[in-house]
Amino acid sequence: MRETRVLVSWESFCAVFRQEYTPESYFNNHEREFDNLKQGNLKVAEYARQFSSLLAYVPHVASQERMKRNKFIKGLRPELFQLVLAGAPSMYAETVNQAVDIEESLLDASTQVPTTVGRGYLPAPEGTHSSQSP
Repeated sequence: MRETRVLVSWESFCAVFRQEYTPESYFNNHEREFDNLKQGNLKVAEYARQFSSLLAYVPHVASQERMKRNKFIKGLRPELFQLVLAGAPSMYAETVNQAVDIEESLLDASTQVPTTVGRGYLPAPEGTHSSQSP
């Protein structure tokens, strides 16, 4: 008698294992969590980590680059959403990188103190004269 061997990929094994031993409700809860995921108060990098970890439960999104990118963008805060969308990224990884860069730029801009004196930003030092007469 001859032994027959069947080669199974790791991905196939995991899919069958999950289907057999993981309750459907577990996947449904994670899929719902993915559907409702928004950036909120999270930094982009943390939002991206949560997004990526939940992708395992939505293979129909994980396998489609465009769907994945669009879902990620829609979950961003409004000020980031507009700026990332304007950059027209084509891939998910590019989208995440752009969002992180834009977020860092916005944070840098908000922490810088304007240094223009006498133009509405900082008051002119005492004893200096304005070019306008009283």
